[in-house]
Amino acid sequence: MNHYSYTNVGGHEPNCDYSQVVEHDDQVLIVLCDGLNGLPNGDMAAKIIAEAAMGAFLEGEAPADACRIANQKFRDMQFDNVELRRAGATICAVKIQDGKCSWANVGDSHIYHFSKGTLKHHSVDDTPTYRAFERGEIDYEAIREKSDRTGMSICVGQAETITPHEESFDMADGDGIIVCSDGFWEYVYETEMLIDLHKSFNAKDWARKMLLRMIQRNRLQGDNITLITYMRLAG
Repeated sequence: MNHYSYTNVGGHEPNCDYSQVVEHDDQVLIVLCDGLNGLPNGDMAAKIIAEAAMGAFLEGEAPADACRIANQKFRDMQFDNVELRRAGATICAVKIQDGKCSWANVGDSHIYHFSKGTLKHHSVDDTPTYRAFERGEIDYEAIREKSDRTGMSICVGQAETITPHEESFDMADGDGIIVCSDGFWEYVYETEMLIDLHKSFNAKDWARKMLLRMIQRNRLQGDNITLITYMRLAG
């Protein structure tokens, strides 16, 4: 299946992004977590949470349930491991099967669906800046430009229960999906993602075009970077 993954520590050690992409029973299952920077063991939290979510995925759970299960497993671990008690991570969980995509997310890592020349669906941020977009105070692409954008209201591991944002839709030939951490999407606008999709032959080609834009802007001096692309090809 036509997908591609990339990660880079950028200018921020350690790499607190962790992702997995698994092909299983004619499905593409994607999980991405971004551990909280500035708090202890963000890299460990991202790995534990992502692997718990993928485990739930492989047992047949839906994306939102996979997120909730990962949160509960991590909370249980926090009870016994003092090193994890302040840790947490964003999560994106995406399932693609038989021309249908469903996803769930918590935090400010992003998922995008591009179809027929438009940004058809995008994930919801748990940030005050996204609330400003919902109120019509800023447009969607301006989310990355607000100084208070990083103030998340919730993420995995920071509450007993979470309510993931959910989306589900049919895909057409030529559609593209992006799953990425904020170290990527802060530097590449959605309009540019769409332009590069139309110029690309496959998921790897698409990712490389966008990564070139990002590297030209931040010189790999910003946050950790993780990008996963999927393209639905004809035939």
